[in-house]
Amino acid sequence: MAQKAIKTLPSIKAKIGHIPQKLKTNSVHEQYGRLEILRRIVTRLVREERIELPYNRAEEARPYMERLIQLGIHYGQNDSYTNEMMDFWLTESDLKTKMYKVLIPRFTKGDVATEPYTSLYKLPPLRYENFIGKYRTFWTKKPIGVLELNGNPFPSVIRSDEDHSHNVLNTLIKECLKEKKNEIGKEK
Repeated sequence: MAQKAIKTLPSIKAKIGHIPQKLKTNSVHEQYGRLEILRRIVTRLVREERIELPYNRAEEARPYMERLIQLGIHYGQNDSYTNEMMDFWLTESDLKTKMYKVLIPRFTKGDVATEPYTSLYKLPPLRYENFIGKYRTFWTKKPIGVLELNGNPFPSVIRSDEDHSHNVLNTLIKECLKEKKNEIGKEK
């Protein structure tokens, strides 16, 4: 009895988050709610390439996106399992084309060809009114996360340090120091 040997993919280099949480929504049945929310997040991430959402959801959706990209890179467009996974996770048909024509080539060559293919950033918590009582307002804080595909066209989330060495003030101070050093050198 022969069986098809399936090559395994390498492990995901992205840090896998904590225990899955109950991601419930009113519009979806409870049993499939978490999976449906994760599908929506993955679809939105492919469409927009950078999304802002609650940190726990971003942390849980990241490995699924990593694996989807990994499947596309290792097995390509002609593999039936890869196509089945793309059809399941990407709810919009045009995004499958975007994955194969834009994203997969981006991650196979160039600067962003190394794993992990996504980045996750934690923003300061968002504070909002949760419940207004008779005499008191109750507030809730939720940590916000930014999940993005590497190599996207947007500016970096973490600002790089700017070079201020050519400012007028810095140039004047530099020249003043040179003059002082020259004066001290002449006195000796």
